[in-house]
Amino acid sequence: MFAFFKKRNVHVVMGMIIGTIIYCISVVWFLDLGEFYAGGVTGVSQLISVSLSKLGINISKTIFISLLNIPLFVIGWKGVSKRFAVLSLASVLLQVVTIASLEYFARQGFNPFLIIIQNPDASPKQGGMITLSILGGLLCGVGSGISLRAGASTGGMDIISQYVSFKKNISFAKFSLLVDLGIIVVSGFVGSVEIAAYTVIRLIITVLVLDRIHTVYNYLRVEIVTTEKEAMRLALISRFNHGITIFPAVGGFSNQEKWVLQTVVSSYEAEEYKNLAMEIDSKSFITYTSVKQIYGFFNRNVIT
Repeated sequence: MFAFFKKRNVHVVMGMIIGTIIYCISVVWFLDLGEFYAGGVTGVSQLISVSLSKLGINISKTIFISLLNIPLFVIGWKGVSKRFAVLSLASVLLQVVTIASLEYFARQGFNPFLIIIQNPDASPKQGGMITLSILGGLLCGVGSGISLRAGASTGGMDIISQYVSFKKNISFAKFSLLVDLGIIVVSGFVGSVEIAAYTVIRLIITVLVLDRIHTVYNYLRVEIVTTEKEAMRLALISRFNHGITIFPAVGGFSNQEKWVLQTVVSSYEAEEYKNLAMEIDSKSFITYTSVKQIYGFFNRNVIT
């Protein structure tokens, strides 16, 4: 039973489910309550839904989330990986169901966080809006970060960001930030400058939290000290397609001849490197070092 839950596929699916639900809670219970905007496709869907409501046309944002994700799913399927696209599709379907359910209960007056902005006598609370924007941004970052860190996504712009990161070598964070800034500018016209300002606060908190949790597109230098040079080399090369530099070393404590295998990997691959290395040599010594930038040829593997 416990071995089953350690399998990578289960870990990815569980991460996707937990991350997506947290993200949906942040959108409905915090952002919608404060009339702020989320990022990416969800934010665009909110803008469309709010704009139509001002014209007397009430359509749930879940409809637009579904429609806008269709072409993005095709891009993910063809340009990233089929597995990543399927996981993104599953996340979008879960989003639609969860957001629709939460919206239904919110219309019935159920929102456990309504107390943040409203006193028992229905008068507005001072500082309630800033609290909503901070908590909403926090949960947005946590939800997206958990899903992305597990190797899935929350769909939408995560798919495009993944695509441009690998195909065009454009930073995931920079691309997502540009899209979110566009949503903020438009929200200032659709809503108000005040709402746009609170959305900026939400965005800053989300980016800070996401940066702490989600490190898929960072790079690490991995060094493995082992006596099983050839077995380790063959195992790593057959599993991954990153180059390896090998040089001899001597253990200072044991005075035993050893080998150091050094490579650079995307950080989401690091755990698998460690697990594979420990299978080959349980006494191997492994270290990770953050890498700021890479020049020259480097295989950027998609999340598979």
